[in-house]
Formats: sequence, structure tokens, C-alpha cells
Amino acid sequence: MQNVPSPSTPSRPGSSRGLFTRAARVRGPLGWAAVVVAVLLGAIGFLPLFGGPGYEHALASGLVVPSGAAIAAALDLSARRAPPPIACLRRGVEIGLVLAGVAFATALAHGLRVGFCDLAGGARGFVLTAGVGAVLGGAWGAYVAERARGMRRRRLAAVLLALSAPLLGVAVSVWRFYTSPMIFAFDPFVGYFSGTLYDTVIDAGPALLTYRAGTLATLVFAATSATLLARDGAGRLRVAEPDAGSGARAAVAGLALATSLAVTACGPALGHWQTTATIERELGGHLAVDRCDLVFPDTMRPDEVRLLGKDCNEELASVEKALGARGPERVKALFFRDAGEKKRLMGAGDTYIAKPWRKEVYLQVASYPHPVLGHELAHVVSGSFGRGPFRIAGEAGGWIPNPGLIEGMAVAASPDDDELTDEAWARALLDMGALPPMRQIFSVDFLGQSAAKSYTLAGAFMRWLLARYGADRVRALYGGAPIEDATGQGWDALDRAFREHVASVPLPPEAASFARAKFQQPSVFRRRCPHVVDALRRQADGCRDAHQIAKAVDLYGDVLRRDPHDFAALYGLGLIDVHYVDAARGLSELERLASSPETPRTWQDRAKDALADVDWLDDRGDAAAARYRDLASRSLDEDVGRTLEVKAMAAIDPAARRAVRTLLLGDRGRLGGDPLLGMELLGAWAEATRDPLADYLVGKNVPRAGWYGDAATHLDRALASGLPTARTHREALRQRAVAACALGDAAGVDAIRRAIAAPSSPFASSAGGRLASLERLIDRCRVQ
Repeated sequence: MQNVPSPSTPSRPGSSRGLFTRAARVRGPLGWAAVVVAVLLGAIGFLPLFGGPGYEHALASGLVVPSGAAIAAALDLSARRAPPPIACLRRGVEIGLVLAGVAFATALAHGLRVGFCDLAGGARGFVLTAGVGAVLGGAWGAYVAERARGMRRRRLAAVLLALSAPLLGVAVSVWRFYTSPMIFAFDPFVGYFSGTLYDTVIDAGPALLTYRAGTLATLVFAATSATLLARDGAGRLRVAEPDAGSGARAAVAGLALATSLAVTACGPALGHWQTTATIERELGGHLAVDRCDLVFPDTMRPDEVRLLGKDCNEELASVEKALGARGPERVKALFFRDAGEKKRLMGAGDTYIAKPWRKEVYLQVASYPHPVLGHELAHVVSGSFGRGPFRIAGEAGGWIPNPGLIEGMAVAASPDDDELTDEAWARALLDMGALPPMRQIFSVDFLGQSAAKSYTLAGAFMRWLLARYGADRVRALYGGAPIEDATGQGWDALDRAFREHVASVPLPPEAASFARAKFQQPSVFRRRCPHVVDALRRQADGCRDAHQIAKAVDLYGDVLRRDPHDFAALYGLGLIDVHYVDAARGLSELERLASSPETPRTWQDRAKDALADVDWLDDRGDAAAARYRDLASRSLDEDVGRTLEVKAMAAIDPAARRAVRTLLLGDRGRLGGDPLLGMELLGAWAEATRDPLADYLVGKNVPRAGWYGDAATHLDRALASGLPTARTHREALRQRAVAACALGDAAGVDAIRRAIAAPSSPFASSAGGRLASLERLIDRCRVQ
């Protein structure tokens, strides 16, 4: 029997006073919905990223509050005698507003507990996402009440129908994620989901405003349409008798509906959603090269595209060899101009992405060989023995991802070119007492560690498994076999054996301090205000580089007010002071950063490097060279150490001084080098002196513009004359190998292969990671 209250029920559908009274007394659907929202979001707020107004809290609220509003409105209104349509809609909107207020109150409470990151920005984000979504949920609940009011099982029907629209919105987003390159989502109820876990700067930009303009148009259409409806004697809806304002309201309703439909239809242009076709049209370039289908910006030169195709096919073959499995017959590689375009079109800015089930990878354009193309292709090849709809490693038939297995397999198949191998970094963590049990890395705790630590350890362990047990068993593990079946041992035994292996890996004496700096950064899930801090710091860095000094200083100050130990901001302020504001204060700030025991090793060294730069810019070349040499002798970063060596030599060499300083440093009052003028001066120095250091620097830098033939000429000259340090010698060999591969120079590749294997090879004194990377490049390089 239908539950209809008597006409004497005191509250009216449009009465806010009655609404808040019932909520306070925890009566009726609204009261219970308020309790559920408060309990759920109050509990979620104890997670670090959810403590206070911000993206995560708004996302959680968007998943909870609109559904709660829809259910509460549907139950509340379907139990009443049929009120006027506009009164029903008003009641649903009020319910949505009250529940949104409850949700935001939980954010404020946690913000008072832990401190606010960005109250104004968090409030704006909440209003545009979960706040508007809650209003829409209440409006949907009012519509559902009309459908459920006469049904036999009214309550069940009201709940299921109320949930149908929010769940449909999520289903559409999942469908788009599965069937397109998209990882982000705009949803009418939730608002905005950025998609990636590792991009800490989250900004929906103008797209969220235009999306919510469409939502507002939908609500206006609903409201004006409701005013054009009335009820007959049986409570059924009918078109109301025309009055003086009916025509205007009908016109507004039509315009609002047209606007809502137009915003939906123009989704790709407005950045609300994309498909493979819209992204390919935006990029414009298409080319099939062997097994790789390339999509790229149509502004790229043909020689750049040729190298992309060569790189893709070489990396694909290399990964297949490492994993002992053949990947898909064709792979699609989409290359975007930069992180901003990639963020706008598919959702991941600074994070590289692969979708194994689509046989696609998504990257920014980079010079040959691409630094991460192999890693992403490894995900696609792993999909050939992964499971579930996403072709990955995971539990429940592949529905629940195991990030340790997924990323560890890719790192093992395509390691980076760091000077220390992943196993060596694991040894450093072992010596520090900071090596966690491997079971943790291959569980959800993978996300609880810093990305650098999780990826490194997962890759080291999987590479060890490949060497010890073979690719067949490791593929079986990835495909779902229990680790005991795949290896014959449990986690505890494997962990002990892995630690024994790691303990035997040679390690330079400076590794521990660098490991602390590399791995001590907490996971994004354990940081306070990472989105706000990183966004402010990125803005500050951009303003500093654009010489907007006052604005940069203010932004760095905002960063430090939120995180007084943000060493990047402290370093940036020191540089600004030295070059533009107060040199004495800046030097003092950099000295303090360089000497403080609280400063991580990498930031200590950056500060010392900046102090050496000041010495050189102030014509104290000998002092600068001494600082550079000291830093270079203790650096484990091959690229940083080599640059320090070059600066040390140039600071005391009159012939080299101007060219290198212009290229790398600039001048007082001009922070940063000038690549164009620097290259011109380098060329003049090389032609005038035939100095091997000059030839090396020209040969290293001209490939950025695609001049591999010129690079080979200068590098051959430098190698024949003899490079001044082992690091510059190693890099010259690596760059010459890159040039030979790019040019299809078989003789050049063979010459480099012999040089790195010779007893006099400069790699004999290295830690091994860079040598292994060069050997992989040579092995995969296809030359005619």
C-alpha cells in the first residue's frame, strides 16, 4: 500500500525551515542521508590527501553526495501527495544543497584539524564539482519521485532509479576510458576526475567552467519546464494553462535545452571528452612504419617522423626479446607536442601512459632515442600474457591491478640510463636499513612509497626474477600464477634470496647519501597539500624563468608558508636574490641550504653548484673550478657530474670561457644560458682551436635539431683527439652511437661496440648502469 502522509503533515516541499528541522532531528530520508554523508566523508577526511577542501575531497563528495541527494529526494517526494512540479524540483534542489553543505562542513572540520591548503580554491573546486553535482542529484531525485510514486514497491524503485543516473555517468566515463585514449572524465554528478595518480598539478582549467555551463543550462531547462506543467485532478502531469509569461518561459526552456545539447555535442572542442578520432585529427600526422602506427603533430619534419618509427620498432623488438614474448602485430604510438597538449587531449600531463588492451602508448615528442618509449611498449607487450579486460597483472582475474608487477615488468624490460642500476639502488636502500619486504612493493603499498622507490625496487626484483627463473615463469607470474607456483618459493624465501643478491652488488661510497635524497620524498598520498604546493612552485619557476621576479618571489613565499621545508622553493628564492634582488642575502640563503644537515644531498649539491656559478660570473674562475671539481668527484649522477667537469675546465680556460658560460649560465642579471648564442660561440671555438672539448660539446648539442651527420663529424674528431675526462669520453661514445643509429651507419655502430669493450674503455671506471643502457641501444639499433 502506498505510504501517503495525511494533509496535516506540517512541512511543505518548498519550506527550508522544515527541511533543516528534519535534518537536525535526523528524521526522514534527508536526515538519514545527511548522517550517511557526514559519516562517510568524515571518515575519509582522516586520509592525508582528503583532510580539508581540495581535489580529493571534492572527488569523494562527488561520488557520494549526488547519489545521496537523488535517493533522499526520490524517497521524500514519492511519499507525498503529488505537489506542483516546480515545488518538487525546488525540494530536490534544496535537499542537494543541504547535503552539499554537510559534505563541505566535513572538509572544513578536517581543515581546522590539519590546516587548510587553499581554502578559497578548494571551495571553488567543491562548488563546481560535487556542489553542482549534488543540486543535479536532487533535481534528478525529484524526477524519479514522479516515476516511482505510483509503483507498488515504491521505496525500492525510488532508490534504484535514483542511483541509475549517477551510475550511468560513471559507466560512461569507464566506457570512454576503455574505448579511447582518455583517462580523465567530466561527469554531471561527480564533476571532474583527472585520471592520473602521479601528476600532482591538477587543474581542469576552463573546460570545467564550460562543462558546468552545460549543467546550469540543464537545470534551467528543468526549472522552466516545471513551471509550464500542472496536475490534473488525479495528480497526473499535464501542460499548464497558458498565462502571460508562458511564452517567455517556453523560449527560455528551449534556449537552455539547445545550450545543454550544444555543450554536449561540442565536448571535444571544449575539452570535455575525446575519442581516438578527435585526437588523431587534432595531431594531424599519421604514418605506418613496420609494426608501429604513428600519430604525431603534423608540424614534425619527415626525418623526425622517420626516427620515431625506427625508435618504436627497435624498442618493440628489444622489449619482446627481454620478455621472451611477442607483442601485438601492430602497436599505435601517439606522440603529443608537449605535456600541456597531452594533458588537454587525453588527461596525463607529466605522466606517460600505455593502454595494453588498446595496444596504444601515449607520450610527448622527444629526441631519438626516446627516453621512455621502451617502458610504455613493455606494458603493451606484457598485455600479450596479462589477463582481464585490461590485459594486466592483478587479482580477481585482472580486475584489481597489481602495480608492482605491472610497473616492475616494464622497468625490468626497459631500464633507464641511470649510472646506478636498479639493483645498486636497492643495495643502497639495504645498507640504509630502508629496503622494505618485497611483498609490500607488490601490494597496494606500492602506491604508499615514493614513485622513485616503488618503480626502482619493483624493477630490480623483476629483473632478478627474470635472470634467476627465466622469462617463462615470470610471464606466468604476471599472468596470474601464484608466486609459489611460478618460482617454487614463497615471498619470505624470495625476499631473503633477493637481499642476498642485492648485498653482493658493488656500490660507490657516495651512494647512501644520494639514495636518501632520491627516495626520501614521500608518496603523493602521504604529502600535505601536494597539488597546491606543486602548482604554486611550477608557477613560481615559470615566472622566475620569464623574469617576472616580484611575482615569482610571492609565489615561492606561498609555497614556503605551506611547506617550510620545500627545498626547491628555498633554492629558487636564493637564485632570485643572487641575480636580481639582494646578492648578499641570496648568497647567505644558498650557503645555508648547502650546509644544513636537513637539506637533502641533491639540494645541497645544487646550492653548491649555484655558489660556484656565482664565483665564475664574478670572474673568480679558480675558486669556481675548485668547487665544480669537488662536486663532480662526489656526484653519482653521470649527467650532472659531466656538466660540472665541463664547467670546471671552462672556468679557467680563456678559449672556452665565454662559449660555455653563455651556453650554460648566462650572466649576472640574466638567469639561465642562451642556447642560440652559446651554440654559435661553441662552433667558432671548435673551428678555431679543434679543441676536443669544443668538438664534443658541438657534437652533443646539434642532434637536438636533427643534425646527426654534423654531430658524427665533431664527435669523431673529439674521440680521435682524446677527451679530457672519463665522463666526457663516455658521453661522446654514447652520442656517437646515437648518431650512428640515426644515420644507419653500421661502421660507426661497430666502432662504438669495439670501443666500449676495449680494455681502455672509459666505462671500466663507471658503475655500470650507463654502460648497460648503451649496450642495449647498440643491440637494438637497426642499420642497413
